[in-house]
Amino acid sequence: MFESSRSYFLKTDHIIVPMFRGTNSRKALKISYDMARFSHSEITAITIREKKENVDAYGRLNLVTAAYNEGKKAGIKVVPKIQTFEDAKSGIIAETSGHYYDLLFLSTRKRSLLSSSIFGNIGDYILKNSTIPTAILSSGEMERSYNNILIPLAESINTRAAVFLAMQMGRIYGSSITIYDLRKYDRTPTHRFKMLMDNPGMLSEDKLDITIIKAGDKRGIKEELGGYIESERPDCIFVGTRKSQNYRMTSDIKLLIKDPDMDTILVKK
Repeated sequence: MFESSRSYFLKTDHIIVPMFRGTNSRKALKISYDMARFSHSEITAITIREKKENVDAYGRLNLVTAAYNEGKKAGIKVVPKIQTFEDAKSGIIAETSGHYYDLLFLSTRKRSLLSSSIFGNIGDYILKNSTIPTAILSSGEMERSYNNILIPLAESINTRAAVFLAMQMGRIYGSSITIYDLRKYDRTPTHRFKMLMDNPGMLSEDKLDITIIKAGDKRGIKEELGGYIESERPDCIFVGTRKSQNYRMTSDIKLLIKDPDMDTILVKK
């Protein structure tokens, strides 16, 4: 079965969601609720109070208590947590490194193509320094359900753990999934997603609506995906990077995160 390979698996029993003022962290929390219902997961909603702040913790307490109350009404275990650190980004890393969590799920707003930042100050730091599996949602302006999920498949822009989470999200939302086979553009392939692509029965067992598109005769990944994204308008795109790759992502990944106005989720394991 698809989940039988450890390389195609991402544990989500205990999800930690950093909470900040604004709508972006709320979006990650709402998706986490759906993941928790599907997998019977526990969520920790955490907010960090920075020592330099000259405000009380009342506003931050509201963030996590609201998450707790919402979870209680929905039958989901949500643990509210407020911690104090020198700054928010190092506090999140300290919390996730010092306790057992399966997945760190963070949401940020889209950044400009001209910006050197991919996910903003906090998101970029977490991506670089997180020691646990991490999913970062680059959130588009439009609120949309994940009815159509795009998985661009090439080792240079994706990983097996990200494919797993995309498939899991497809099950949760009943999404149609498009796998865009771009492996021909990998210059130094290793596993080539062979376990997935050479065994169609594995995909049929998942009972998902999956379409596979083969790469054409374009000049590269950017050109292949550009037309598809413009015409089909997927609701969410999944990409991935490995922990060993640290922060050195390809230009194709950065473009997919920053350019389309729909949601993009980067998974780092």
